[in-house]
Amino acid sequence: MNKNKMALLLLFPLCMASGAYAAVSPEQAKQLGTTLTPVGAEMAGNADGTIPKWTGGYQQKPAGHQPGSFSPLPFPDEKSKFQITAANADQYKSKLSESVYYMLKNYPDYRVDVYDTHRTASAPQWFYDYAAKNAVNASSTKDGLAIENAYGGTPFPIPKTGSEVLWNHLLSWKGTAVDTLYRLYMVDGSGRRSLTSVIDINEFFRYSLPGGEKDFDGWWWWHRAKTTAPGRSAGEALVGLFPNDYEARQPGSWQYMPGQRRVRKLPNVQFDTPNFYVSGLAQFDEAYGFFGSPEQYNWKLVTKREMYIPYNTNSLLASDPEKTLGGAFIDPSVVRWELHRVWEVEGTLKDGKRNAAPKRKVYMDEDSWAIVASDLYDAQGKLWRGGLGYTAVSYDLPGVLTLPYQSLDFQQRAYTIAGYVKNYTPVEPRPRSYFTAEALTQDALR
Repeated sequence: MNKNKMALLLLFPLCMASGAYAAVSPEQAKQLGTTLTPVGAEMAGNADGTIPKWTGGYQQKPAGHQPGSFSPLPFPDEKSKFQITAANADQYKSKLSESVYYMLKNYPDYRVDVYDTHRTASAPQWFYDYAAKNAVNASSTKDGLAIENAYGGTPFPIPKTGSEVLWNHLLSWKGTAVDTLYRLYMVDGSGRRSLTSVIDINEFFRYSLPGGEKDFDGWWWWHRAKTTAPGRSAGEALVGLFPNDYEARQPGSWQYMPGQRRVRKLPNVQFDTPNFYVSGLAQFDEAYGFFGSPEQYNWKLVTKREMYIPYNTNSLLASDPEKTLGGAFIDPSVVRWELHRVWEVEGTLKDGKRNAAPKRKVYMDEDSWAIVASDLYDAQGKLWRGGLGYTAVSYDLPGVLTLPYQSLDFQQRAYTIAGYVKNYTPVEPRPRSYFTAEALTQDALR
């Protein structure tokens, strides 16, 4: 046995014991931009031609586009090729999430309208350059709760573990700094629709600031939001900071309540805490498919597979929610489904941890790393909840975003919609002082 192989064998158990996973070799990293896309997806299409080759994504701005908007539609003249319904769902079961299959079998008139696949995901060249550096330098540590030597791009474009895939989702390309007006809805078991929150949001994805690695302090996402509706919640404001090391740091969240005229630190805006923005019908860790610290679960990388998922669904954001939302599901006529490859990751609750969902599966789009579907199971192992990310083309980034995200409660036959936006506008990053409890107080006193 040569010395290099012996060294690797000696190093491997030490890495496993510490929960650390090393970066890939320079030779492996050469796949990026050749057989793999710059963020790690398979460059080639599939064997039967139903998934095409990635050719750079959708980067042009269509005629008539207004800055920040998702209009016009990217492929307005295309018609669906076929529909998946309760009658033929079994034929396509292997290419559906369990939640979608469940809805087809249990929700009358629910259907999946399948279109030609377009691999529209893209990102700036500097994001790709950072991803290439991360491939050979980044590592996950502390049993996947932290990452090191990663910045600016996909941290693990050639992942080896479930937690690495999850970090790719958390740090996926969503822009550097954006303003958006975020609408959230709840539809109860009777089919009655309620607008639960309208939030004016500024996001600064500090990890994705080009050239900012020298003074990056590990807080990768800076978030500030002000509720403008409904009236009972108007004026509430929130600041949130999220770390790249969930063992050393916990997310920091502060909330201003107009009735109390003070700012308080929120103790727990993660895990299975009911999400107050949607009247508690969904958990905080369901946001965006999965959100917050990964510490409660053992994350297993199961496979990569082909799946029908909502994709290029700008038509949903262009629709009227008063017509689209209601009943047991979103109006199928405004949802475009395509066949894409996804990474499947399974989370199993660790001993001693508590969560209303002891097991969950999440599915990440290979081209964007965004979670596009999820299945959550109860303590008896029965499907309890599901999720769908409706991927739309953002012409201004450029890139694709899972907006809105839907969380479904199958026991109550109810669902929530988060991120029914009209705009997603890149802006200049605001200073660190803007994302503080003190700034919330000063703004409230004006």
